[in-house]
Parts: sequence; structure tokens; C-alpha cells
Amino acid sequence: MTEDKTDTRPLAGLRVLDIATFIAAPFCATLLGEFGAEVIKVELPKTGDPVRYFGHRGETGESLIWLSEARNKKSITLNLKSAKGQEILKFLVAKTDVLCENFRPGTLENWGLGPERFKNSNPGLVFTRISGYGQDGPASSWAGHDINYLAMSGFLACTEPREDGGPPIPGATVADSAGGGMHAAMSIMAALVKRDTTGEGRYLDISATEGVLSLMALSIDQYLATGEVAGPRQVLLTGRYAFYDLYPTKDNKWVSVGAIEPKFYANLCNALDLPQYAK
Repeated sequence: MTEDKTDTRPLAGLRVLDIATFIAAPFCATLLGEFGAEVIKVELPKTGDPVRYFGHRGETGESLIWLSEARNKKSITLNLKSAKGQEILKFLVAKTDVLCENFRPGTLENWGLGPERFKNSNPGLVFTRISGYGQDGPASSWAGHDINYLAMSGFLACTEPREDGGPPIPGATVADSAGGGMHAAMSIMAALVKRDTTGEGRYLDISATEGVLSLMALSIDQYLATGEVAGPRQVLLTGRYAFYDLYPTKDNKWVSVGAIEPKFYANLCNALDLPQYAK
């Protein structure tokens, strides 16, 4: 596509087709839109995207999640199971740089809409699939959401237990957003850079669970080096050392301490009039 000269963002002039639902793949498309890409959101006929009415709703009656992930997107409704809907999708894909989807593995192939369908009409297409556990393997067909991917990756086992002994529920979609969406966006940008020299697109298989594993590199490296299994109070990032932790305050709040470097930890101990702990 011809670059829009009025938009100086790095992805201006590129088109992204978002045919996904819920968090990971739509979040990826949203990120690409933030970098300037034109994003076209494909929704279900009559009802629209199910996330429109999921969870807390804003003044418009639409969910807050939707209002966040649908920003800077154009919208169209298509029945991808129908011949007419598939023809329209094929027309759109022919003029698209990136396609993002997160259907259950095999779903698009069953509809005749797998990556092979578009290879001849758009050889430069970056066909991006984001799923919980990847497109193949024993867990590939499992349904799941963010909390399931965090559990499978071992992330929850590293967090401080609740009062009942169970892992806490994270306050952010770490797996969907960071493990899946952000890793996908980075992979897409790399594929687009390579396409500039080869003219060829890419097929990308992004697993949110594997993405979370990459975020846990310090814990994994410690296990491989020492055999120590990561858990609460067992590794640097889970409170093993005093210089990286959370502490209660007199006003019933909490203060975060991240003084990893020895000089900063010494400064902290001296400021607290506890120089004996600075060693």
C-alpha cells in the first residue's frame, strides 16, 4: 500500500485485518493501530463482537474492555461461514498486509480460510495466529483464558499465595497482552521488515503460554543452572531478597522496594538508619 504522507507513524499506510475476539489478537491489532496501521475489525453479524458486552460497561452500554481494544479501528460484520462472507474476506485480504486471528486451531481451515487460501492472491501477507497453547501439540485444542495460560506456564506458582494458600489472581492480562499480543506485534514488525527485502509474507504461530515462559527467563535460568524451582520467596523476582520486596507502612499502605544494585540498597539502609543491613 502507498504510505499516508500525513501520518508519520512507522506503520502508516499498512492495513491490518482483525478477525479475532477477546483479548490477545485484538490487542495485537490495537498496538499495530497505535503505530499507524489502518485496522479493520471483522465482527459477527447481528450481535457484533462478543467483547462489546463483556464485563463492566461504560456510558454507551459497551464494555470497557471493548472501548479499549477497539480504539482506532474500523468495523465490518461478516459471516465467515457463508460463501458471501468468505468472498468479501478474500477481497479484503488481497489488500491487507497483516491478518490477526485467534480461532481454535483448525477452525479457519474447516471454513476453507486457512493461510493456503490466500497465498496466491497475497504472497506478502503476514498471517498471524495467536492461541493459548500453539497450533499443534497435546494442548492445542484446549479452550482457555489468561488465567489458564498463567497457570500452565508456572507464572502463578511463583506469586505470593493468598491467605487461603492459593495463588493470587493477577490484576492484568499478562498472558493475553504481554505473552500473546505484544509478542505477536513484535513478530509481525520483524516479518514486515523482512518482507521489504524479499517481498514474501510470513506465517506466525504465537502461543500466549510460551510468551509468558519467555517473561520468566530469570526463574527458568536459575532452575537450569542450580536446579532450584522458582516459587514465592525462592528467586530474586519473588521476594527472596530484602532489596526487592513490598513492605507495609504505618498508614496501612505499602511501599515497593527495588534496590537491586548494592549502592542503592546501602543508601536505603542508611536512610532508614539501619546500616548494619547494608552489607
